[in-house]
Amino acid sequence: MNAADARLIKKTGDKAYEYEKAYHGCSQCTLAALQECLKLGDKESYKAATSLAGGIARMGETCGALMGGLMAIGLTYGREKLEDNSLCPGYGKAMELSMELCRQFREAMGSTRCWDIHRSLFGRVYDLSNPKEREEFRKSPDHEKCPEVARKAAELAAETILKGGYRPGAVV
Repeated sequence: MNAADARLIKKTGDKAYEYEKAYHGCSQCTLAALQECLKLGDKESYKAATSLAGGIARMGETCGALMGGLMAIGLTYGREKLEDNSLCPGYGKAMELSMELCRQFREAMGSTRCWDIHRSLFGRVYDLSNPKEREEFRKSPDHEKCPEVARKAAELAAETILKGGYRPGAVV
C-alpha cells in the first residue's frame, strides 16, 4: 500500500469515527465516510443505509458498520442492472471483495454480529430495539466504543476497495 492510500484509509476511518460519535447510526456513518472520501454513491444510497444500524433495524444481527462498508463495495463494483450474474464481472468482484471485508472485520472484531461485538466490547448486550435499553446504552460509557467499530469498518472497507483497483474519481 502506498502512502497516499494509507492517508486516505486513515482519513476515512477518522471521519466514520467522528460521524458515529456525533450522529450515531453506524451503517450510515460508515457509509457516509466512505462516500465522502472515496467519492461514491449519492444521497439515495446513503438514505438506504438507514435501517441497517444496530445490527439491521436494531435487532443485533450483522453489524451496521460492516453493512455500510459492504454497501460501499457494492456501489463501487456491483452490477448496475438485473442480468445473469455470470455475465457481469462486477458482481463477482463485489462478492469477492465483500467476502474479504467480512473475513477481515470478523478477525478484527471477533464477529460480524452486532450483539457478539457488544458482548466483546461491553461485557453485555444492549437490545437496541427496546427503548429502555437503547436509552441505557446512550447514557452508558459503552456508547463511546461504537465509533471505534465504525472506524475499523470504514478503514477495512476503504482498504479493500482500493486493493480492488478503484481510485476516487476514476471510472471502474
